[in-house]
Amino acid sequence: MAGSDPLWLALASCILTLASTAQQDPSTAVEDRCEQACRPEEKCLPQNGTWVCVCRQDLNGSDIQNLQPQLDCGASEIKVKVDKCLLGGLGFGEKIIAYLKDRSCSNILQTEDGNWVSVTSPAQASACGNILERNGTHALYKNTLSLATNFIIRDVLVNIDFQCAYPLDMKVSLQTALRPIVSSLNISVVGEGEFTVRMALFQDQNYVNPYEGDMAVLSVESILYVGAILERGDTSRFNLLLRNCYATPSSDKEDPVKYFIIRNSCPNERDATIHVAENGASAESRFSVQMFMFAGNYDLVFLHCEVHLCDSHNEQCQPSCSRNQLRSEVPAIDLARVLDLGPISRRGAQSLGVMNGTPGTTGTSCPRVSPVAFPTPSPSPLQSSPFYMPFPVLGTMPATMGQS
Repeated sequence: MAGSDPLWLALASCILTLASTAQQDPSTAVEDRCEQACRPEEKCLPQNGTWVCVCRQDLNGSDIQNLQPQLDCGASEIKVKVDKCLLGGLGFGEKIIAYLKDRSCSNILQTEDGNWVSVTSPAQASACGNILERNGTHALYKNTLSLATNFIIRDVLVNIDFQCAYPLDMKVSLQTALRPIVSSLNISVVGEGEFTVRMALFQDQNYVNPYEGDMAVLSVESILYVGAILERGDTSRFNLLLRNCYATPSSDKEDPVKYFIIRNSCPNERDATIHVAENGASAESRFSVQMFMFAGNYDLVFLHCEVHLCDSHNEQCQPSCSRNQLRSEVPAIDLARVLDLGPISRRGAQSLGVMNGTPGTTGTSCPRVSPVAFPTPSPSPLQSSPFYMPFPVLGTMPATMGQS
């Protein structure tokens, strides 16, 4: 009987197995045709002769809480990325209008690979409406990304608050200070391009609180902290070396009255208050010295530093300060590579009208430069305020905070 034939049953079983397998293969084969695995909100479909991941059409009514923007806190810019597929589920079409707190920032929306859209803002205070907040450890940029279907306010569909926190270092502190007392110098190196060096006055040994305003005012017993940084150029190869740093009673870097703090890359051994924290070892140089007065009642002093870009591949960049070097003759200074800072005023000075180096009182003898011997005070604590956490805004979707 045919119904009981073992061979017929075996063939029927084999056909059913193949049919079952054939039903699963098309789906698997389709998904495998896309170069990258599609996300749950995407589907692999043919488009212009190739297989790509496209947004699913059944995402209507997506929950805004699933949006979860991605935040990239870069050294020079901040980028917010949003899933275009999930935006489609919220009612957005191909045309999406995006703006930050400052609506004058135009053409900021970019299309990213993988069905993402992004908005980029410079990591600068006030850029595109950025709000800058600082405490003792971080600089924090805040902004709000608004996404709409058109420019009518009532049609704004999504607001996204985002913020980036940057640990304070010398570079970030100068970028985020409103009016730092800072000097900049561009230096061209043949075959290597142009470099930028900045030098500033800082309030403490952390080198993250620069003095701001028109001048720094210190008491004679205060410690003055000076930091310099190589900001632009190949910092992996070139180190910053302070060759000569000196103070003068006028803004003239060629003033014959000089008090050397660093000479031939080494600290002045006659001044025990000088401390060179770093010089020639990296892209930063730092030193501190006790505030001093000039004989003849000078009320203002100016600081000048000659810098050298040291090629760490071919030069010995960190100075070796032997006693013979410390006693060497006054060096020849390349004035084209000197940064100037000032004025620096001593607190309680009788007159501030001495920008040209004229003494505050008349009838004095020729000026001499000498350090004032005062006990070194304890370092002042870094001023800080409680870290400001993300601010709540009704009906917005807060993005996660990123670190550079």
